[in-house]
Amino acid sequence: MQKIIKGGKGCEQIADVQIGQCDPIYGCPPPTEVVCLLVDKVYDECKNVQVDEIRFCYEACPENPIVDVLCYKVFIIDGPFCEVVAPGRVRVTVTYRAKIKLIFEDGSTQKLSEDNTVIKTFNVPRAGENGLYLHCEIPFLECLQAFVESEELVEGVLHTKIVACIGKYTLLKLLATVQIAVPSYGFCPEPPDCDEVLGTCPDFNPEWPPYPLQDR
Repeated sequence: MQKIIKGGKGCEQIADVQIGQCDPIYGCPPPTEVVCLLVDKVYDECKNVQVDEIRFCYEACPENPIVDVLCYKVFIIDGPFCEVVAPGRVRVTVTYRAKIKLIFEDGSTQKLSEDNTVIKTFNVPRAGENGLYLHCEIPFLECLQAFVESEELVEGVLHTKIVACIGKYTLLKLLATVQIAVPSYGFCPEPPDCDEVLGTCPDFNPEWPPYPLQDR
């Protein structure tokens, strides 16, 4: 897209603006205007990456013990909730459900689920500052691994303890809604048309002739 902007003193400025990364050698063309935007500006942020250990207990039959455990699924069922409990202190609460699959010696399987609530307090120096509001999210939550921790035979029952390792990435931000001036190239161009998927029928390529050859 080629855009011509007439500026002061009768000069013309031509900017060849392409949406995407700038040229690695020539960079981006100069902006054509300065615009005022209403945005959420980040004034402070931090992250916390940790692995939680979720424990399961299962009473197995000694003749058919657990031979393998698989991480099946993990998802948030409540939260995350964050609050400023004191100047510079933030508490984050989240509850998630972890599901695992037990595989027994005879090939059968069993699914177990466990809810886990995690409460953590972090130092965020600007938390509680006037004009800033708190935002928290968990963009990554993953069941990394599950394994049998111990087995104990008690009165004919194989008490099996299982651990699931849950990777959790918590992100905290202190934001304020502000008007900010930024350089701009004007409005974005009209997007291209989407490629339409036309039907799902297979191609038809019959062999010719449509009847078998006859021996003379």
